[in-house]
Amino acid sequence: MGVPATLLRRWYLEGTLHNTRHGFTFSLKNRLAPTTIVKVVELHAMGRVYKPEQIEIRHLLPNGRAWIRGDAVTEKRPVIFRVNDIVAVRVTGERLKPGHHLITLELETLEVGSLRVPVEDIVWEPSAAQTYVPIKPLWAMERFV
Repeated sequence: MGVPATLLRRWYLEGTLHNTRHGFTFSLKNRLAPTTIVKVVELHAMGRVYKPEQIEIRHLLPNGRAWIRGDAVTEKRPVIFRVNDIVAVRVTGERLKPGHHLITLELETLEVGSLRVPVEDIVWEPSAAQTYVPIKPLWAMERFV
């Protein structure tokens, strides 16, 4: 019996899913138990399957390592994911369409074997209304001068 998806859902840092120039990215925070990731199997998003060579992982800690390609994660070169560690996951490929997304990242770990980490969030479409609205600071308003 694996780790239930309801627990693994807690790994996702809400609001971090967004598009990049060459794909998309999101972050995970380990809120459960120390985990040793020994293999990145694949990622599922928008009906597509992304292979390990399209997935990269990096610790977001001071002195964090460089990006590690998914196909380079092995038992000899694992990703140590301690409690409260945050890792960024970067995927190269098609950008996500605006709207609701359910993404599944499949990993192999030393401690419990296979994990299917669900990521659920919304990617917003940028619009002119969201870009910039000038607001006068309080100190610049006439009644405060």
